Amino acid sequence: MKNLKHYFSTPVISLGFLSALCASAFIYLHHFGLHLPWFQAFLGIGALWFWLTLPPRAMFWSGFFTATLWFHWIGLSFRYYDLSWMIPFVVLGIALCYGFIFRLIAALGHIVPRAAAFGLVEYLHPFGFDWFRPALMFTGSILGDHLWQLWIVLATLALFIPMKHKARYAVPALFLFAIHHPSSTTHRHQLEQRIQLVQTNIDQAKKWDPRYRRPIVELNLQAIRNAIAEKKGAVILPESAFPLFLNHDIELMQTLMELSHDITIVTGALYAQKGKSYNSTYLFQYGDLRIMHKVVLVPFGEAVPLPKWLGHWINDLFFEGASDYTTAEKPSDFEMLGHTWRNAICYEATCDRLFEGNPKYMVAISNNAWFIPSIEPTLQRLLLQLQADRHGTTIFHATNGPITGIVEPD
Repeated sequence: MKNLKHYFSTPVISLGFLSALCASAFIYLHHFGLHLPWFQAFLGIGALWFWLTLPPRAMFWSGFFTATLWFHWIGLSFRYYDLSWMIPFVVLGIALCYGFIFRLIAALGHIVPRAAAFGLVEYLHPFGFDWFRPALMFTGSILGDHLWQLWIVLATLALFIPMKHKARYAVPALFLFAIHHPSSTTHRHQLEQRIQLVQTNIDQAKKWDPRYRRPIVELNLQAIRNAIAEKKGAVILPESAFPLFLNHDIELMQTLMELSHDITIVTGALYAQKGKSYNSTYLFQYGDLRIMHKVVLVPFGEAVPLPKWLGHWINDLFFEGASDYTTAEKPSDFEMLGHTWRNAICYEATCDRLFEGNPKYMVAISNNAWFIPSIEPTLQRLLLQLQADRHGTTIFHATNGPITGIVEPD
């Protein structure tokens, strides 16, 4: 009990909170439209400095507050299951999880294994969740967000911090090897003019209400007809833009088939077959249809990442017996406007698995209304930028809610 009290001393908590602010400020700067590349790099280096030097008790609080500032929005989705009372417990659970992870890293003691741990921590996915990537602190800064550039920054700090000789002041020159060099080429060329990205703003509370289904469908059809009138080659609508099991609505499917003679239509909707449900992308093109299913499900949102017996119990207790979605075995590629595209649906568009083979183009569709208002759309956009930078992929991103746009390798 005496040792536990040491965790609650004001200096220990303050150090943890200060380091978390350094590690999280970049998200909020981007969220409010403040792009300060030099300052962002300084804050990122400062956060890593803290993580390599803080005593173990302060490291726990650093992980606790960092996770809170990065991921507090996760619990907001529980509003739509009539489980709002769970939100503080979800936030607390996530914060404690990362607090213990940071505390375990601190237990390594020496600065070098700590640096190695933070260089590899993005491969640690608690409950299948992989959005904690320290390199993200440098996305959009003067330093690069590739993993090897993060390792350079960590190695530089690991050399500089313990060194006592005057030569230590030459060590920061190694940061120059981690400098970001913007791409000199653009991957969009004429595609930006040929593709209509549709951004919708349907409240999540209304999206699945049968009373609003027909107006939402008509809104989507009008967006497609507007794109045809503007002579676009393709139109991309968000995840679950049609809030129904689209393959069961034969009349609507026929309408979309007919429209696809004039424009390629990419849209999100649910798919059901043989008692299984899928979160899917529907591709209507030249009167034909292709359906591509999601590969990586959202932990606890679309699947419970626990043993089956426990997952069934949680679904029965909290989600009225709803089953987990079913997944495709591998990512889907498709042809559109003379190019090969990788299909990605929301959460999976930020996952490494979807970038296997370094696809040149990706269509990503999202429904961010689950987490509005919050920083989630900004964090998602930064993660998309990180993946675009690492894999040379241009991402056409259509969302319900913010932020719709094209993400190019930088």
